[in-house]
This record gives sequence, C-alpha cells and structure tokens, in this order.
Amino acid sequence: MNTELEPPRVPPLDPARRAELRSRVMDKSRPTGHHPARRWIAPAVSVAAVAAVVAGTLIVSNRPSDGPAVAGPATAATPTRSGLEAVTDAEATAAFAKSCERGGHLKLDRPMTVVWARRVPAANPRNTDVLMILKGSGASGRAICLAPSGASMWERKSSAQWGTLPTQKEGLAGLVSADSSVSAPEPAYRMWRLYRARPEIARIESRLVWNGHASSWQRGYVDSGYAYADNRVNVAVNGNIVRQEVRAYDAQGRLLRIEPK
Repeated sequence: MNTELEPPRVPPLDPARRAELRSRVMDKSRPTGHHPARRWIAPAVSVAAVAAVVAGTLIVSNRPSDGPAVAGPATAATPTRSGLEAVTDAEATAAFAKSCERGGHLKLDRPMTVVWARRVPAANPRNTDVLMILKGSGASGRAICLAPSGASMWERKSSAQWGTLPTQKEGLAGLVSADSSVSAPEPAYRMWRLYRARPEIARIESRLVWNGHASSWQRGYVDSGYAYADNRVNVAVNGNIVRQEVRAYDAQGRLLRIEPK
C-alpha cells in the first residue's frame, strides 16, 4: 500500500514547452467573435503534399535583426523582392471565377470589388500564384482566393472586420494562413500568412520556430495595407508544433513593439 501523502514530483517544464502550452491556452480563451474560422476550401492534394489550412500560432520578437537566433539547422534565405506585383482587377476577377468560384466553393454577388490582388511566390518560388481579396455586393461578404490552385475562403458575417485596421498595439492582424509539407523526393516545409497591417509598418521579417530550432529570418512584403510572410525550410517539420515568429519595422528602420492578433 502506498503511504505517500505527497504527489510524485514532476520535472519542471522547459521555456519552449511553457510557451507552447501558454499559446494553446490563450488561443482557446479568446472570444470566438474575434477569431472566425479561417479555413481554406481547397481541392484534394496528393499524399506527398499535405496542406493544413488554419491560421498558425503567431509570436512576436522585439530583438533587432542581428540578434541571436535559436539554435537549429542552417537554412538558406529565400531571396525576396522589395514589393509584390499588382494584379489588375480584370485578371483577378477572371482568376477568381475560374479557379475558386467555378468549383462551387463560394459565391459573391455581382458586381464584385477587388480589394487587393498581388502575385505571391508559389510552391515553386520560381513561379507565382495570384492571391486576392474580393468583396461581393450587398451582404454576400468577402472572399480570399489563391489561383490557380483554387484554395479559397469566404466570410460573410465577419466581413466588416476585414476592412478594419488593427489597433496600434496589435499592429498586424492575421487574415489567413496555410502550410504544406512534402517528404519526397526531399523533405520540405512551408508556411505563409497574410495580414492586415497598420500604415506605420513599412517592413516585416518572419521565421519558423519549432522544438528549439529556428529558420533564418526572411524579409516579407508590406503592400497597400497588407503584409505577406512566406517561410520555408528544407527539413521535415511537424506542422502541429511549428510557430511563425514576426517582427515589424517603420520606414526609418525602427523596431515596432506590436502584439499581433
């Protein structure tokens, strides 16, 4: 018979594990009204490329660009342009109808308004996709579409939130994100995210952090009130534990203290 009155001792959690648990608790404690479901409706993908479509965990770093990184495998930085190429309204509307609407995933009433449309790096960074936000007339809501893959998301009730700037404290507000993982012929992991950005944010950087490892800081894009971050590593990563870390700068290169939602 066990006569011990004290519970067995449990080893203390390391900082990374504490941060992960805190993030999960905070995510579950947020009011649902502030975090509508942000899921892609996407066509089937192959077994070698499994796509997850939920907004990933976001953490913020206020260290300068040359600050020490978390120990991890060396990963080459992907070259990025200083801005994203704009897409005309006519091309965006046609791409939306062909790639996203034709499959019956979502429907916006005409006439539609193209809120934002840009060319972004594709799965193969030598190619591009068209990422767009469109607003339907009346109460038909807004949609995000990625062409030509057909991945899309439609929100009607929360459409007003899409047109509202984040608070100065937040700085950035995540709209949608997706990640993908391939195991053959070589392992690779990618996460990208689109944000609504305040006017004072001129530049962002992001990286992936997981299990004490970190990718290189990558320069993202800030374009007409939106920010886009795309991170890739050539290693196998469990999408359930990886986090995207973001930091933002003003036009003078000063680090901004923000708390993105």
